Amino acid sequence: MLTMLDKTDLGPLSVSRLALGAMLFGGNVEESLSRQLLDQYVAAGGNFIDTANNYSFWTAYAGSSEDLLGRWLKDRGRRDDLVIATKVGALPNRAGAGLEDIEGLGRTAIMRGIDSSLRRLGTDYIDLYYAHIDDRTTDLEETLAAFNALVQAGKVRAIACSNMAVWRIERARQLSRQHGWAEYAGLQQHFSYFRPRPDSDLKRNAVMGLRGGWGTEAGLRGQHLDYIRFNPDFRAVAYTPMLRGAYADPSRLEPAYRTEDNDKRRAALEAVAGETGATPSQVVIAWLLHSTPAIIPLVAASTPAQLAENIAGAGLTLSAEQMAHLDGAA
Repeated sequence: MLTMLDKTDLGPLSVSRLALGAMLFGGNVEESLSRQLLDQYVAAGGNFIDTANNYSFWTAYAGSSEDLLGRWLKDRGRRDDLVIATKVGALPNRAGAGLEDIEGLGRTAIMRGIDSSLRRLGTDYIDLYYAHIDDRTTDLEETLAAFNALVQAGKVRAIACSNMAVWRIERARQLSRQHGWAEYAGLQQHFSYFRPRPDSDLKRNAVMGLRGGWGTEAGLRGQHLDYIRFNPDFRAVAYTPMLRGAYADPSRLEPAYRTEDNDKRRAALEAVAGETGATPSQVVIAWLLHSTPAIIPLVAASTPAQLAENIAGAGLTLSAEQMAHLDGAA
């Protein structure tokens, strides 16, 4: 039986099958509890911790998550056995701004971003550095050349992208190959068992404006999954897979997910949960890990019990029949 202790490859990195999101650590989740959750995750065998240079500008300040992780890493004293992922490109340009006015992925923003993240994290290298939100106002070659320079300098071990369309991913990877540069090893995108209404993309696209639009939290689509199936060296990480607690509490389900399709999927989810003795949230985590291609869930937690539930979900085995039941519900 696989558990979170088992590792999987993401480019040159060996990462836990379940990643821990630190977005709210040091902000909504106060420091002592954040440290407790980080210790709990690592004690269970986890090594893949995710943050960004703009977390959490909306609740505390941009960089608060990295600052908290930096203090924890210093006290823990075991940097090398962890895989720390952070991101650049979505930091607001001014106080009070949101994602409508962000730094983007030009060379200057990337070079400034890496040095600031390294300082806050108290480390001399980042394991996985993401392009946080696609920037169609900057030439891809400028972005990729800057990322490659960081890899060559030893400041970054691997690069990846987030909130990006398939054609942009393929174009970026082809450019990297043509130049002999480091290439994106994976994609972080919103994905879960419930599916949003297609028309819910429109609001997000309008918000992003010239940056290109990024859909309903930039969700993985059929084309993404097809691309990943045929490019096994390219991995996917799913953020917000628990839909902010909506599997445990249906009243928390956002309007974009309130569809007849998801009513049927909830019935299938609850049936499989009953068969396995697991919670619906645990079944969702297991479904992601058993899917083809397998998806790495990036989970958040605000209590030890919540994190323990997520960790147990990574060890849940689903039969072929149960996967077929879940996949066939629509």
